[in-house]
Amino acid sequence: MMTDVRTKHAITIWEKLFHTYEKYRKMQVKTVFEHHLTGPQYSVLEVLFSAGPMPLKKIGERLYVSGANITCVVDNLEKEELVRRVPSSDDRRIIIAELTNKGREKIEKLFPLQAQNILKMTEALSHEEQDELMKLLNKLDTENKEE
Repeated sequence: MMTDVRTKHAITIWEKLFHTYEKYRKMQVKTVFEHHLTGPQYSVLEVLFSAGPMPLKKIGERLYVSGANITCVVDNLEKEELVRRVPSSDDRRIIIAELTNKGREKIEKLFPLQAQNILKMTEALSHEEQDELMKLLNKLDTENKEE
């Protein structure tokens, strides 16, 4: 199969991005597993920690996962008493997820560990290189928005 040089280069970029993402993801999964959470559970706790209570649909959009997936993850977090569901005061059809005290304590303990993992992974780049990488990733993200 013949592939032009630009296509090969694009595929190589994708492979590098994917490989790097997988290294970060595996580090995250290892750390959260040690704290009896799954990767998706941690992600939901982190979103609620950083952004506050929000509708399940918005959590799913933010994490790029389906509504059914978020429902299952929140079900399991609720069983562990880390999250609670609250009907919206504006529209009772909308369900809002919020951290419980137990959930807040868990994410406050785990978040700094995750931040350290990320810092460790990015130390290979100078501050200027990190800034440049952010600009390039933002450009890719902005130029290739889903319709």
